[in-house]
Amino acid sequence: MYSKLRNVWNRAAIAATVAGCLTFSVAASAAQAPAAAPSDTYDIVVLGDSLAAGYQLGFTEASVPYGYAEHVYEQALFQGLRAEYTNYGIIGLRSEGLSKWLDAAAKGQAVKEADIQPGLIDPRAAAMFGKTQELAQDLKDAELVLITIGGNDFLWMLNDLGVETAFNQLPADKQTQLKSQLDTLLEGFEKQLKTSLDTIQKLQPKAEIVIANQYLPIYIQFREEKTYFVPDSTAKFLTDGQARLLETLQAVVADYSKQGLNVKIADASAAIEKDALKFTSIRASDEQGNPKPDIHPTAAGYAALGKSFSEPLWGAYKTVKPRKANVPISIVVGGKEVITDYAPVIKKGRTFLSLREVTEALGAELQWNAATSTATITLEDRTVAITVGATTISVNGKSVPLNAEPAYLQQFSGEKKTYVPLAALSDGLGFQVVYRDTLKTAFINR
Repeated sequence: MYSKLRNVWNRAAIAATVAGCLTFSVAASAAQAPAAAPSDTYDIVVLGDSLAAGYQLGFTEASVPYGYAEHVYEQALFQGLRAEYTNYGIIGLRSEGLSKWLDAAAKGQAVKEADIQPGLIDPRAAAMFGKTQELAQDLKDAELVLITIGGNDFLWMLNDLGVETAFNQLPADKQTQLKSQLDTLLEGFEKQLKTSLDTIQKLQPKAEIVIANQYLPIYIQFREEKTYFVPDSTAKFLTDGQARLLETLQAVVADYSKQGLNVKIADASAAIEKDALKFTSIRASDEQGNPKPDIHPTAAGYAALGKSFSEPLWGAYKTVKPRKANVPISIVVGGKEVITDYAPVIKKGRTFLSLREVTEALGAELQWNAATSTATITLEDRTVAITVGATTISVNGKSVPLNAEPAYLQQFSGEKKTYVPLAALSDGLGFQVVYRDTLKTAFINR
């Protein structure tokens, strides 16, 4: 998919470089949300443009996005939430397109690309719009909705502006035209944002809202390198526009707060602009060494954006502790990392952990039958029995095939420990088990 998009992005590279990415996040009560009840899921829905989709420069059809949405999802798991997420990000989507799509979803209408935003560059667009009914249901079920939208709204004005020409050297009528165009775009964006938020509220009226500001990676200070240069007057026009957009955003937040909604602003601008050379591909070049800047975040940039979203939601951005050389994976249970002298073991792609450490982390009761080498683990209304060497386990008295190697005895200095398949035991007790290869971490949440 993404290789088809490279030429499209490159043709608009200069304009996109200074368009900035308008990053908005709408979140259901999460800042002080309790852990989900058993069998409940903390559902996350991702909406918006290429940032929502997690696009990075150089992506191909085989690329697996690891965008801000995935970082927020992982942070939800770190909170002990039984989380799942669905991504509806569409490359090239504008704020009007999003508001139309949400309106159609709320009304139960079947739509096509032509009904929402003709000419989208995302080859998945038709298939995505075919899921409009699923979108409506996912939003109704959502505790958290993430949105990035708006950057594509301003590309047309920037194409007219041309960032290599000083704004103050343009004819007076051209300057007036661009200022008027910016006014119109800001007014239109505010209207579409409010329309989208109103529709989300109708579908999920308990939503808390976190809205991130715009980032604008302009580097006037690197002019001496003569690799990328934006004239002072042009940069001022753009940064003034960025400031006005923030004022608009703050006014929207204040308005919705007066209506009794919990609304916050996440500082995506600070997250990216503190090191835009690292956090975006603005200094990218083609194979001949010609500058072809791209404002999309790098992997490090998406991590920074993930932090900017997670902090308003949960107050912090969690990570696992550095692992020792002999420890292949980290284990996080209910938001708390399991630290043990008995390292996890990977066997045929399955994680095994010392039985005592597992049960203590899960808060379960353990009974050991030495005669049969059987462990019985009980938690509330669930009981799991695991026998060393057996290819099945018992869950509430019912035999279940073991989709892993059997439990076994692991030799340590002066002692043996019973090692059990982590996922099988956790699932048998009713926990969600999620392995995130990006973090080499298994999350187990109730």
